[in-house]
Amino acid sequence: MEKFDSNSFHSSILAEFKKLDDIMEAFQNEFKTEILDIINNSFKQANFSEELKEMVLTYANQMFNTAESVSDKDKNYNEFRLADEVNIMTKVVTELSEQNKESKELADKIHQKAKELMVNYNPFIMDLSANGFRLLEKYTLMYNNFFIGSFTAHIQNA
Repeated sequence: MEKFDSNSFHSSILAEFKKLDDIMEAFQNEFKTEILDIINNSFKQANFSEELKEMVLTYANQMFNTAESVSDKDKNYNEFRLADEVNIMTKVVTELSEQNKESKELADKIHQKAKELMVNYNPFIMDLSANGFRLLEKYTLMYNNFFIGSFTAHIQNA
C-alpha cells in the first residue's frame, strides 16, 4: 500500500484552487468589460468611477457563485424542494422587477450578456434539471435587479 504524501496532496489542492482562481479572474475581467460596454452604449454620460467598477465586480461574483450554488442545490435537493424555491424566488424577482421597471431595457441587455458569460465559464449549467434552470434564472434575475437598482442610484447621485 502506498504511503499518503501530504505534500503532494497539499500541492494538488493548491493547484485546483489556483485553476479556479484563474477561471474566476478571467470571468470577472470579461464580465466587467462586457457590462461596462453595455452601460457605455446606453448611457454615454455614465461615469466609470471605481464605485461603478466595484458594483460590476460584485455583480460578476454573484453570478459566478450563484451558478455553483444552484448546481449544488440541483444535485442535492428533491424536486419538490427545488420547485418550492423557484416559487419563492419568482415572488422576489417580481417585486424587484417592479421597482426597476423604468430600466427594463438596460436590465434585459445586461441580464442576457451576464447569462451568456455565466454559461461560457460554467459548462456544468447544461446539466441542470428543468427546475434547476428555472431556479438559476430566478437567482440571476434577482442579482440583475440588485445591480440595476444600485446602478440607477449611482447615476442619479453622480
